[in-house]
Amino acid sequence: MTQDCLDSPSTASVSQRLPKGIHIIGADKPSAPRVETIPIPKHSSYYEDVAQQPTSWSYLFIHHMAVKSFQKWLEAYNADNTHPTKQPFFIHQATSYAYKNAETQRGVKKIVKPTISGLVFLQGTVKSIQKFLSQYFPQYHLVNDRCHGRPASIRDSIMQPFMNVLKAHPEQVTLLNAPIEKFAKDHVKLRVLTGPFKDYEGYIIRIDRNRQLVFDFAGRAVALRGVHQEYFEVAE
Repeated sequence: MTQDCLDSPSTASVSQRLPKGIHIIGADKPSAPRVETIPIPKHSSYYEDVAQQPTSWSYLFIHHMAVKSFQKWLEAYNADNTHPTKQPFFIHQATSYAYKNAETQRGVKKIVKPTISGLVFLQGTVKSIQKFLSQYFPQYHLVNDRCHGRPASIRDSIMQPFMNVLKAHPEQVTLLNAPIEKFAKDHVKLRVLTGPFKDYEGYIIRIDRNRQLVFDFAGRAVALRGVHQEYFEVAE
């Protein structure tokens, strides 16, 4: 993944730290790259560039009971032709079914709820989204990127595969509570070369007995299943 707040000091042998059972191009070269140990913040120019792109995305968390009404309001706002601009958004919802009466197991009802409780993505520059929220929803605020201490901003090229996998296989995505530094320590950063997550950068970590790609997603650590069959290279 291109958005990252970590650099890579060299302190250990890469051959001892490379994850097993995945395809890593050039892993046998003696001049292999380095192992993540101590995170060092990068210059903020990358953040400034992304934050000013109208196609970028930021996000906020709201109470899960308010998500449905918030979505309906946004849909009505975007359908109103009197507004000169629209506010693109993304709220992924999963559908499940349950008995209307659990005791008798009769009747079926459909249950629709957000895949990640309270998570709402809005598209636009950070300033335009902040202005929008200030005007219509002053009680809501964008979540900060912990690497920069400013509202998170995600490139559309990163966001699109993330949205696609949430739509098709939401069970493959897990937002982790631990910071990305926990997974960077003593692991080699890899870059995905194939598949829908091409160019993502992260660490192959075994979680719940599965090899998952853990990457930095606007300051949050996210684990992604189902990528161990892709080809990787060591990210220098």
